[in-house]
Amino acid sequence: MWTGVGKLVLLHLLLMQIGSHVKGTHTESECEIGQFQCKNGVCIPSLWRCDDDNDCSDSSDEENCRK
Repeated sequence: MWTGVGKLVLLHLLLMQIGSHVKGTHTESECEIGQFQCKNGVCIPSLWRCDDDNDCSDSSDEENCRK
């Protein structure tokens, strides 16, 4: 059913997907609507931004907030 090339392509796509989750790398397009992307690539709920709690682990969710 699957050709050798088809199997290689599928394996490559799966490994790319797993690798992006293991590294914790997220691009802005990977964050869901209603989420904030931290400088370190982590996506958090937008409601957690500027709540005086370091949700990103790099404090980027607490930058440029009105006090």
